Amino acid sequence: MTPLELITREGRAHRTVVIRGYELDGSSETREIEPYSLRLKRRGWLLYFWCLKHHGLRCLYVQNIVGAQPTGRSFTPRRPVEL
Repeated sequence: MTPLELITREGRAHRTVVIRGYELDGSSETREIEPYSLRLKRRGWLLYFWCLKHHGLRCLYVQNIVGAQPTGRSFTPRRPVEL
């Protein structure tokens, strides 16, 4: 299963995921997220999520996600889940 497939499955089930990915500045970060939606942009697909570490809505290009792990923890959606 690809990271995106896992993120999509867990988001639809309202469960958080720990993702590891590269930011636009090239740095790497691991964070627990509530996945919400995917949007196609000029540079590729963007995953929109609520970041539990930064307490806010964030996005990351799917091609920059290098790993994903399910947590088994559920969340109450803050917005519609569109995955």
